[in-house]
Amino acid sequence: MKKTAAFLLTVMIILSLASCGSGGKGSSSATQKPTESTTEETEVKANIVTDSGAAKELLEELETQNFGGVLYAEKNGKPFASYTNGTLTGDVPITLDTPLPIASVSKQFCAAAIMLLEERGKLSVDDKLSDYFPECGYGDKITLHNMLCMRSGIPNFNSKISEDTVSIDNTDEENTKIVLDWVFNEDLDFEPDEMYEYSNLNYILLGNIIEKVTGEKYIDFLRKNIFEPLEMNHSGSVTELKDNPEWAKSFSYKNEDIGLGIEPGVSKGAGDLISNAEDMTKWMNALPSGKIISKESFKKMSTNYSSGSEHYGYALSTNMKGSAGHFGSIGKFNSCDYFSTSENFTLFIVTNTAGGNTLKSKCYSLVPDLIRAADEKS
Repeated sequence: MKKTAAFLLTVMIILSLASCGSGGKGSSSATQKPTESTTEETEVKANIVTDSGAAKELLEELETQNFGGVLYAEKNGKPFASYTNGTLTGDVPITLDTPLPIASVSKQFCAAAIMLLEERGKLSVDDKLSDYFPECGYGDKITLHNMLCMRSGIPNFNSKISEDTVSIDNTDEENTKIVLDWVFNEDLDFEPDEMYEYSNLNYILLGNIIEKVTGEKYIDFLRKNIFEPLEMNHSGSVTELKDNPEWAKSFSYKNEDIGLGIEPGVSKGAGDLISNAEDMTKWMNALPSGKIISKESFKKMSTNYSSGSEHYGYALSTNMKGSAGHFGSIGKFNSCDYFSTSENFTLFIVTNTAGGNTLKSKCYSLVPDLIRAADEKS
């Protein structure tokens, strides 16, 4: 089958990865955990679930704006507010259980995997890129730490990319070679640690380093060391769409809703995961708690390594109303996760109707209002 995806077009999607069970209609007077969903309804309306009048008003405002997707919040370990609205391919209703692309929020899992391997003595964040890719001419200048906090100088994809193409029909290894051949022949944008600049290629390289160190496929390492221990049973790789009958009800492997950037190897580590509200809430609760990585490793992840407005750690934005999280975009999907240990509050949002900037503004405005509503209720 001929290669169908021009690399430059794929790049345009990857550039947007980020700069970082209630399936019924109506609303309820009590919060609830995600449950098994049904997709038999033909009419889909916003489903708002909360026992806080203030929170309900906030979510009803989303409905008036035709906000499609999922919002799920917990306070003090208990469900506080949820919202679902809209459909996917074939008019499949979006429910709390629906696994959706989380784009660059995926980077958190890559960073945590690096931390886990450092704890096991398999690598160090002080290792050089050249330790794993000796063919990279500038690799002896760059540490894994530089890459994790976006201070490496490694360029992002841009219009100078070669005419080589990646394809859904290629293997992971074939597409990865095309990507690495390109980046290793580019100049650095700046000297390592000179400044902050967001580049997805940092995390694509980190994902490949994890494979070199473990001898496992990146997604298999995540599944064995993160997804399975946390019982994240609705999480996986976007490239697994074609092999998952349940996910195939909502997505096609070549689905225009996701667009390019789902080719094997192209977004590995940077924006390659699919998850749902329940799984992401488990993740946000586990990450700072010591369940997957140590609290010391989480402190490394959540430290701000850049001055000014960036406030970026290891795949965590640390200026999110005083807490941590990340934003992501891929195709029509925009996502964010937010967690505050001091407030014991988590929020996960993913939408297929609102742009990335719109989602950011909604997240920043909703967080304090939802926390205030939860405190007032209690």
